[in-house]
Amino acid sequence: MVSDPYSVLGISSNATNDEVKRAYRDLSRKYHPDSYSNNPLAGLAEEKFKEVQEAYDQIMKERESGYSSGGYTAGGYQSSQDDSNEMKSVTNYINSGYYQDALNMLSRMQNRTAKWYYYSAVANSGIGNNVQAMNQAQQACSMEPNNQEYRNLVNQLQWSGQRYQSNSYGNGRSAGGCTTGNCCCDLWCADSLCECMGGDLCSCM
Repeated sequence: MVSDPYSVLGISSNATNDEVKRAYRDLSRKYHPDSYSNNPLAGLAEEKFKEVQEAYDQIMKERESGYSSGGYTAGGYQSSQDDSNEMKSVTNYINSGYYQDALNMLSRMQNRTAKWYYYSAVANSGIGNNVQAMNQAQQACSMEPNNQEYRNLVNQLQWSGQRYQSNSYGNGRSAGGCTTGNCCCDLWCADSLCECMGGDLCSCM
């Protein structure tokens, strides 16, 4: 545990959640290991990077209300004491909207638990990989079918997909593609086709 997590992030204890998030993001970018490859200061940067992760995690745990992240839970994503340092970093990345960084971290982890699939689903959804997100959310549910949090994510992803399809059809893009989106134009086309076949759909046309 960090004795003074706020000083690690260089902010006041009265800082808002947005200010905490901004400080964490800036310092994570500054000390990210990828920025110190083949650098003699790589070891120090990695230690500082881990300290920043721990400080941020500690602050957000102390703030019970937290903030919304990705629209899935009211209090953001919280890591548990049993989580590895890597999983805690994934949690922090997701809470800060760094979904690709979260996926990069997840890809290096060997232990693919239900929580791994859950967080991978959240991160994939964050960058727009909705099919992959759904597959992994369902995998998390199949591994822990009684986990309400995992089921909620599947339901929300399904709802989002149905809403997208509904909006697409509502804008005239039907599954068959046999509509112009203009009711009068569609009716005229249908009447013309009927007349070609010897019939008459609308006698007024």
